[in-house]
Amino acid sequence: MNNETQILKWGTDCLVANGYSIENPPDILLSTPWSTVVRFSTTTGNVYLKETPPSISSEPQIFRLLFEQFHASVPVVIASNNELHCFLTIDAGKALRETLKAEFKPELLCQAIKQYAAMQRSTEDYVEMFLKLGVQDWRLDKLPILYNQMINQIDFLKVEGLTDKELKILRDQSSQFSTQCSLLSSYGIPETFGIHDFHDNNILIDPNTKRLTFIDFGEANFFHPFFSLYTCLRQSIKHHGVKEADQTYQKLQDACFENWLGLVTKNQLIEVFILAAKLWPIYSALDCHRLMMSVDRQEYKSHFSNKPSQFAAYLREYIGS
Repeated sequence: MNNETQILKWGTDCLVANGYSIENPPDILLSTPWSTVVRFSTTTGNVYLKETPPSISSEPQIFRLLFEQFHASVPVVIASNNELHCFLTIDAGKALRETLKAEFKPELLCQAIKQYAAMQRSTEDYVEMFLKLGVQDWRLDKLPILYNQMINQIDFLKVEGLTDKELKILRDQSSQFSTQCSLLSSYGIPETFGIHDFHDNNILIDPNTKRLTFIDFGEANFFHPFFSLYTCLRQSIKHHGVKEADQTYQKLQDACFENWLGLVTKNQLIEVFILAAKLWPIYSALDCHRLMMSVDRQEYKSHFSNKPSQFAAYLREYIGS
């Protein structure tokens, strides 16, 4: 990551040049090996600076494209610095998770899911436009290749805690994974732009207007849209006590389906969702691997020093599915 002093100076100078009056010293809200987030308090509201590693630093360009071309509800970028890999955005509210933790309102999360899914559908014919910005091409015909590249990094996998037996199972399941990708593709759901971490903590809500804004697009992909929608449902189970058998889960799942009902039947969408859920751990492992490769390995390990490898957990989940 870049020098903190240099980044804060750029952010300060840029805000002053754009007519902002800064009230207090900048406040560092987040500092991880893959992201630094700083809040500037100004007389016209908060402004946020985000810095990321070079390999996942196309977020401001993605925001601008989504806002200008697709009218998506994403943060307004004030300025960006390609050399320092950072950018400034206008405050768009607080994390939706805070609101839902205080009082869980399924209809609000359903609204967010439908809005995000509508954005996904609007991008399905523009793959090259996104790939030019550095968005990863993780469409279903590419995933088997990525799978094999990942599971053949033997030394890396062993460092992450995978056993020889588990590595053999992953190699043996290569053909199965390819077949599952082909089956998922056969349903004809168009692949779209999206992010792995689509969930209520990466959705902001304006306390006054109730406008929803989607954030954290650094690790963006062009892929099957149900992968990120399934992430959202998993997070609702983890953070809000939703259970797959209850009506709330059904409502959330229906919200995931709404924008695709004209393409196939609801029963087929359920089949697609179930199959996407089976493949989801591999997609998640790929995303985790990309993040690890984008930062200093030791810093990453130190950050999660007291936790088991999430990367290995994803691969084990696929093996056990």
